[in-house]
Amino acid sequence: MGKKFVSLLIFLLVFNLFSGFATAEQHPKTLRIAINSDESTLTPYTYQTGYPGLELVHLLYDTLFQLDENNIPQPWMVEDYSVSEDGLTYDFTLFKDITWQDGKPLTANDVKFTVDYFIQHPKSRFTVPLQTIKSLEVKDELNFSITLNQPEPNFMIQPLADVPILPQHIWSEITNPDEATNALGSGPYKLVEYKADQYYKFEANENYFKGQPASEELILPIVSDTTAMFTALKAGEVDSASSSLTPEIVGEFESNPNLTVESGPGFSTTLFQINAERYPMSEKEFRQAIAYAIDTQYLVDTVILGYGQVGSPGFIHPSSPFYNSDLSFKPDKEKAKQLLAEAGFKDSDGDGFIEGQNGEAIDLSILVQSENPLRIRTAEIISGWLNDVGIKVTAKSLDSDTIISLVWPEYDVSKGRDFDFTMFGWSSTVQLFPDRLIDLFYSDPSLGTINIGGYNNSEFDKLGDVLKSTVNEDERKNIFYEMQTLVAEDFPIVTLYYQEIVNAYNPSVYDGYVFQSGKGILNKLSFVSGQKSEPQENQGEKDGTDTDVNKNDTDSKKENNNSNSDSSNSSSNNSSLFILLGLILVVVIVFMFFRKSTKKNTGNDDFDEFNV
Repeated sequence: MGKKFVSLLIFLLVFNLFSGFATAEQHPKTLRIAINSDESTLTPYTYQTGYPGLELVHLLYDTLFQLDENNIPQPWMVEDYSVSEDGLTYDFTLFKDITWQDGKPLTANDVKFTVDYFIQHPKSRFTVPLQTIKSLEVKDELNFSITLNQPEPNFMIQPLADVPILPQHIWSEITNPDEATNALGSGPYKLVEYKADQYYKFEANENYFKGQPASEELILPIVSDTTAMFTALKAGEVDSASSSLTPEIVGEFESNPNLTVESGPGFSTTLFQINAERYPMSEKEFRQAIAYAIDTQYLVDTVILGYGQVGSPGFIHPSSPFYNSDLSFKPDKEKAKQLLAEAGFKDSDGDGFIEGQNGEAIDLSILVQSENPLRIRTAEIISGWLNDVGIKVTAKSLDSDTIISLVWPEYDVSKGRDFDFTMFGWSSTVQLFPDRLIDLFYSDPSLGTINIGGYNNSEFDKLGDVLKSTVNEDERKNIFYEMQTLVAEDFPIVTLYYQEIVNAYNPSVYDGYVFQSGKGILNKLSFVSGQKSEPQENQGEKDGTDTDVNKNDTDSKKENNNSNSDSSNSSSNNSSLFILLGLILVVVIVFMFFRKSTKKNTGNDDFDEFNV
């Protein structure tokens, strides 16, 4: 090769490298992200699910703090803050350049209005954490202080990193928030179009105080069928998807050169939810027998193909520093049969199924979401196991809205329940801190706001009451241990597994997604810069779904299954490093070439061996 040709080759190499770098940092005009459910009008009162619904709400609204990719709260709207030594008083200073999406300034008065509004118009997720506030004093437009009734260890997580701040000039006119349609906030995106059961369209908030969002617009088609969603992703009709890949197709996506696959911990919890108010599930021994009939390890191995972790009988994820590791449980069908017999449940007519303690027939149903094939398969397997121990059970597939109307009518546990069993799941936020055991299992609906099974244990309630006034971390940990022990003995639920999140996206369109532990790539940090931190000890890599934990805790087969995924992730996450190494290599090539040129041009000019 001649010197001119080599020079041209080097130029093209450098150009391609810098083009690749530019692609990785690009701000696409449009991102198309498929979501799996209609989330209504996306106000803090009308969204439907914790994921993806609340994540979309947080693209429209800001919170005072923001959970980083390791779920550690970081200041977001707050420029400066301090906490008193007794943990009762918080002083905050807002950034001065925050505006609402209509251009009006956001002030400390909006923060106070938000707290008062959620107290006046209860929304359990946001209202309950705010009730720990004794007073909120506005000092000026940017400065305010909050005084608590008692120290709250999780105050920065919830409510500060969870409650969306509402614009007073809009919400002061809204008297029925459950029918609100105006989703104007201060977040990086604004909602400009919504077609029920079809799509959402977001436009970038050009005046966002954290800087320009990742893309000019987001198009979010609603694709409830996950098969159709993943087909659209492979075909390039969408650029990414909110749903985690189902285990059986992960390898197919990993081998697709046009897609990047990222996997990591999820905190969503897949449950076998029991209605503890309805006979015979109201009997503790009956619930225990159900638990002994279910082989959770088998479900992890066969249903989710190792992409997850076995559920703890006490609910709390094993990665949590508050996890009670003393709890142990192994399936035992003979033990299940023994428990039923000792409690007076017997097969009197010889048909293979037990009757009630007074001879009444038992014929139960598992409600399962018709659009969720993994849960359908899980429900069918569990119904078979329960039939094996003499409990007559059938799985019944219904749409999610119908199941919610029976299990959690109007999302209000005080309105009762009409089911035997259901496949259910809680999103990642329920696992973020252990205090939410109160939400899950406290008998009073005003505190047990997601106690959809009607579990009632006075000993558990007493522990919850003590916990609310306990600040010492060791004492709190002991209370959490006792709570988990009660749950593991009473089995108001059977925690089946925490499914790992596996997301896929097209990196040629956008490669700036941030994988947030327990959620995945659809989160605020993927679209606007935020602070990051190192993972805390024991937080580790959590498995799950969710939206639910640890690669370290999965078996060697699972690690082998993930080897390709790990390589793919490493390639994507270290693209900048590869670019830098490539540039260094080009410099070396240039140096060698010109050094040889200054001596004697008799060497081989063929640089094909350097596959830069």
